Amino acid sequence: MKFSIVIPTYNQLELLKRALGSVMQQEHADYEVIITDDSTNDLIKHYVQSLGDARIAWYRHQGNGNAAENWNYGLQQATGQYIILMHHDEAMTGSDYLCRLQQQMAAGTGIAISQVAVITGSQKKSRRLSKLLLPLTLRWPALLFLVNAIGPTACLTFSRQLMQPFNTRLRWLVDVEWYYRLLRSRKGSSAQSIQSIPSLIIESRHGHEGQITGSLNIADTFRSDKTELMRLYRANIPVRLMLLLYQWKLRL
Repeated sequence: MKFSIVIPTYNQLELLKRALGSVMQQEHADYEVIITDDSTNDLIKHYVQSLGDARIAWYRHQGNGNAAENWNYGLQQATGQYIILMHHDEAMTGSDYLCRLQQQMAAGTGIAISQVAVITGSQKKSRRLSKLLLPLTLRWPALLFLVNAIGPTACLTFSRQLMQPFNTRLRWLVDVEWYYRLLRSRKGSSAQSIQSIPSLIIESRHGHEGQITGSLNIADTFRSDKTELMRLYRANIPVRLMLLLYQWKLRL
């Protein structure tokens, strides 16, 4: 199995259909889809069962309100050589997305980074600032704690040997801290390189009901995350400096 596409979901059947459909349209690709479901109903379960596709597996996750635990649960089920964690409000563009990724990974890439296009209502925008910052971030990963130059998790494809769990004590910076460890872990790995592939696009839908970041108090959540990160990285001056700069950016 070449790719494991992990899709954590919660009470968002229509978004899940879009995310899953973007995977099922992939041509000449060897993949499995792992859906880990925190929902309060069985709509997603019944939908997946109705598809009758052996490549798509549904798992019930007994959630406790911590989304990152569901993400980790999905990663634990993955058996593929390459792994993508794609939230239910994200989607691959084009029917050759995985085929092109496979060619890149087979050439020795340990981590591949796609571009994100953010969809808000009827508007679609690419993140131009991230394109400029990404080369710097790949060289100095601590910059992630100041600016997320990667985007959502679906933009990152990584070799199984680089697997890292999410820190479930974090909420606002949970993704960038995970990216940071993934990028750092490559240094001790046989994976040969990190490659940015701007021509591969992940669409990320923002502003919908139920979006996790929309329900967070950013100031309070950042303060909690900062306490945890300062503890974890007490001897890491670059990370601590980026956290202080991010706090200044938020005017806290």
